[in-house]
Amino acid sequence: MNHPFLQRMREEVLVMSGAMSTMLAGEGANLGGCVSQWIADHPETYRDLVENYYRVGCHIVSAATSSLNRITLAKFGLAEKMEELNHKVIAIIKAVKPPGRFISANIGPTGRILKPLGDMDPEEVLEAYGDQARAIATGGAEIIYILTMFDLEEAVLALRAAKSRANLPVIASLAFNPAAKGYRTVMGVSPEEAAKRLESEGADVIGANCGGLSLDEETDVLRSLKAHCDRPLIAKPNAGAPEMKDGREHYAASPESFAAHVGDWVRAGARIVSGCCGSTPLHIAEIAKKVREIRLP
Repeated sequence: MNHPFLQRMREEVLVMSGAMSTMLAGEGANLGGCVSQWIADHPETYRDLVENYYRVGCHIVSAATSSLNRITLAKFGLAEKMEELNHKVIAIIKAVKPPGRFISANIGPTGRILKPLGDMDPEEVLEAYGDQARAIATGGAEIIYILTMFDLEEAVLALRAAKSRANLPVIASLAFNPAAKGYRTVMGVSPEEAAKRLESEGADVIGANCGGLSLDEETDVLRSLKAHCDRPLIAKPNAGAPEMKDGREHYAASPESFAAHVGDWVRAGARIVSGCCGSTPLHIAEIAKKVREIRLP
C-alpha cells in the first residue's frame, strides 16, 4: 500500500496522541458508560483536547472510538448508533487537524470471550469489526488502530475485518504484562507469538500498549516483537504503574522520566511513540522534543 502515513514512517519517527479516556474522565466523562456518546454530547471539550495534542507536536491523533462496535454498544443500548458515533468523533478531529497530520481511529476489544472458552461467535465479531472499520473509513480517518487486545484471535479478527472492509493502513497492538515466563497478555499470548501472527495477517505496524509494563519492560517487549517480525513498531505504554490517591488512579511517571525512554524504544524498532493511560499533553510534548532529536539511519 502506498499511503502518506506509511511513507512518513519510513522517513521519521511519528508521535501519536496520548490518553484520551483518562483525560476526559477529568472533565466529567463516566468511564463506565459510553465515552464516545459523552464526546458527542460535549464536542468542545474533546476538540480542545485534540487541538492540544496536535499543538504539542503529535503527527497522529487517535480518535476515541475503541468501544464503537455494535457488540460493545449493545451494552449501552446504542448499537444502532454505531456509524453515527464513529463519524461524530472523527468529524471533531477532522475540523481541527492541521495540514500534514493524520487521524487514526481506534478499534478495541469487545469485552467478551470467543468460543469455545466463551460465548462469542467469531463470525459475529468479524462482522461487527468489519462494520466499524467501514464506518471509520467513510468517516474520514486515515489509519485504523487495533489496540489493547488481550486475545490474539480477537486481534486477528479485527485485523482481517479492517483489511477487508477499509483500504487503510492498520496498526495492531496488544496489552502485555510481566509473567513467570517472560511477558504475556492476560490470555497468555507472548510477544513472539503476536509478532509472527500479526505480521502474517498483514498488520502494517505492530506493538504494545497499556498493560502492566514498566517503561523499561516496554523496551524489552519491543525487542521481542522486533526479533520476530519485520514490521515497524508502536510503543504506547502507560505513564508508569497506577497508584490510588484520593480515590482516583494516579500515574507516577513524569513527562521528563517518560520521555527519557523514547530513544530506547526507537532503537528497539518503534517508529510511532506515544503514551497510554495517565499520559497527558505534557508527556507527549516531552516525547515530541526527544523525537525531534532523533535521526534515523
